[in-house]
Amino acid sequence: MGELVHFIEWKKIPPERFGQVMLDAASWGVRQIVAHPVWGMMEEETPGTLKKIRNLCTTAGLTTPGCHGYWGHGNDLGCTDAAARGTLVRRHRTFLCRLAEMGVVTYTLHLGISNPAKQGQWDALRKSVEELLPAARETGITLALENGAEAPEDLRRLVALADEFDCPEVGFCFDTGHAHCYGDRNVEALLGLMASRIAVLHIHDNYGAFDDHNPPGQGNIDWQKLVPELKALPRLRNPETESGDWDQTSWNAFQKIWNI
Repeated sequence: MGELVHFIEWKKIPPERFGQVMLDAASWGVRQIVAHPVWGMMEEETPGTLKKIRNLCTTAGLTTPGCHGYWGHGNDLGCTDAAARGTLVRRHRTFLCRLAEMGVVTYTLHLGISNPAKQGQWDALRKSVEELLPAARETGITLALENGAEAPEDLRRLVALADEFDCPEVGFCFDTGHAHCYGDRNVEALLGLMASRIAVLHIHDNYGAFDDHNPPGQGNIDWQKLVPELKALPRLRNPETESGDWDQTSWNAFQKIWNI
């Protein structure tokens, strides 16, 4: 289910080359790309940047159905600093509204829950989701909460939290590489736990020891077994590549396993 959405690491590409990189990707057969948080940062500095990027996408024949939200310290939902959390919610909310104009329908977010979880992180996460939910409903964008390096019991708690909200605007991003190298490293079990609410996939490979973000084939994930299960997810909207290599060879590797 779903056409691959290709991730390109825009923070490593000079803005003056954005248009050419999009045209190159389109020439490989890419039709959809992942909107990037660096675009939001550029918009904050220079209003109107997102409109220009949208025009470049249109020229290249590309759409942007998914976005990875701001992430890292001070941006993750479980931030326990009240002032910083208020700022991050406002930034995410503003970005959500601007992304809706680009056709984005899923917005991936990091939990910001350490392993083991620190005091207050879950309360902060819940509040952040509650405060972002009105913007998600207004724009029709699903908040896709991503599995990372959290303990297995915290991922089970995440599922329970989403069940409490029980709405289409709160779902999951299932990251294959994270599931393969963090926690109990049981990809099948974690997929089964999260399956009913998975809206986004982050697809990449590793050898089970580090979060390498490799293209398929540069790792030991069993794609022959996994891909049919991923395609059968009932609420999947955007299967996204997420490799540090985004060139044509990488794209072809993703296409090969997704078409199993």
